[in-house]
Amino acid sequence: MGVEVTLVTGRTLRQGRAMEQGKLTDEYAQAVGYCEVSPSVLRVLEIDEGEAVKVESYHGSVVVRAKENSKMETNMAFIPCGPYANMVIGSDTTETGMPDFKGTAAKLFAAESESVLSPQELLLSILEEDE
Repeated sequence: MGVEVTLVTGRTLRQGRAMEQGKLTDEYAQAVGYCEVSPSVLRVLEIDEGEAVKVESYHGSVVVRAKENSKMETNMAFIPCGPYANMVIGSDTTETGMPDFKGTAAKLFAAESESVLSPQELLLSILEEDE
């Protein structure tokens, strides 16, 4: 069973600090490889914080860790900007030069049989798709 959400991406202080350490570090993966959702979404998906959640949109899909945010609206989800968010947002810039990082329709699923890829593994999976 999936939960429909509006996906928002954005910068975080932790993500910015981790980026300075390097985008292939464990610190960076931890800083950007999650999706914040409301407690009610975790209940519907029957998962706990830290477990794998699959985020699907028209543009693609990615598996990240679920992170509970009690201030989050039920129909909203947040992923920090980075390689995981880029997997599910569109690349069309509508002549602005900047993709739409806010308001992407997405669906969340429990992903107990899947694991969160490291940034390196995620990038390799993209390269393998192109072959």
